[in-house]
Amino acid sequence: MEMVFCDQDEKNRAHISKWLRLSIRMYGSFEKSLDELRSFSREVKIKDGFAEGKDLVVSVMSAMGEEQICALKDNGPK
Repeated sequence: MEMVFCDQDEKNRAHISKWLRLSIRMYGSFEKSLDELRSFSREVKIKDGFAEGKDLVVSVMSAMGEEQICALKDNGPK
C-alpha cells in the first residue's frame, strides 16, 4: 500500500505511527516529490507488465551516476 501525505510542518510526523514514520520521505520541493511519485508509478507499471507477460519498451536515461526511467511503451502481450 502506498500513501501520499503532503504537509509542510515536520512536527506533524510525531502523530504518525512509528512503523510508518520510517518510510516517510521528505522532499525540498513539491516538484521533486511529483518527480519521485511519477518514477514510482512507472516502476510499478513495469513490474506489473513483466509479471503479466507484456512486451515493454523502457527508455532509461543515465547521467552523473544515476539512472531514471524516461518513457515506457506497452507493445501488448508477447
